[in-house]
Amino acid sequence: MKWGTAFRLALKSFLFGLLWFIVGILLVVGGIFLFISGIRILAFFAGFAGLFLMFFGFFAAIFKVSSGIFLEKGEISTEPVEVTYEKEGLALIIGQLIDQTLTEKPGKANIARDLEGSIVIKVRDMDATATVEFNHGRITVYNGQPVKGKFAVISTDFDVINALSAGEAGTLKMLLWILTGKLKIKGIRMARKFQKIFS
Repeated sequence: MKWGTAFRLALKSFLFGLLWFIVGILLVVGGIFLFISGIRILAFFAGFAGLFLMFFGFFAAIFKVSSGIFLEKGEISTEPVEVTYEKEGLALIIGQLIDQTLTEKPGKANIARDLEGSIVIKVRDMDATATVEFNHGRITVYNGQPVKGKFAVISTDFDVINALSAGEAGTLKMLLWILTGKLKIKGIRMARKFQKIFS
């Protein structure tokens, strides 16, 4: 990565994290005023939410840097990403979504090409599971999950998967889903990179 690109990436990530940090501080200050006013229950929740967002801002900035989502047009590789998937079940749906996205948005291939590892997608309301394996330019999607090894996990309902694949899920919406239990993630870094393919 060129120095200019690295600087812009670091600056954008810093500002992104700073925004959430400031929101967290405001909530903490609001919680202190509520506590002084005697509204202690709201003060507790405001303070907790503020501290959470302060830490969230710090980690979100790190994830943005590591995900490499701010790619320069000159850095887009022309090498195609090979996508293979089973022709049935959830693997067919996920495989077609990935294939279609990479065809329509070639720039996303850089994100997929840099990924190595597996992510398991569990769709609870369909009672279906599929695994997406990334191997630097090769993507394999199959039904079920690996018998052993390390892998990230996304567990949710199909409407959330649909929103993620359509790029309609921003940070706030994802945070709300996680807090309400509608979206469960193990391996947040891998999951965020996977989501960035579609956003």
